[in-house]
Amino acid sequence: MKTGNAVVKCEHGLHLRVAADMVKIVNAHHSTVRIVCANCKEADACSIMQLLTLGATEGTRVKIIAEGRDEDMVTAKLKDLFEQGGGI
Repeated sequence: MKTGNAVVKCEHGLHLRVAADMVKIVNAHHSTVRIVCANCKEADACSIMQLLTLGATEGTRVKIIAEGRDEDMVTAKLKDLFEQGGGI
């Protein structure tokens, strides 16, 4: 299991486009990924709806938890997405 921490930097929070980008990244890999918010809500990173229901606003700290053969790679890519502000 690989974990990583990130902060939502997009001023609009974790919105539809960012969630869709996350799902694309996860679906391109072979690991199971969960996102856990500071408020203890958890989402399957393959589900846009679950990601959106986290209610992660700008500044929210999230934990990325990946399990699988490419867990290091998928964790790094998701952390990079957060670092770049979700592509915005």
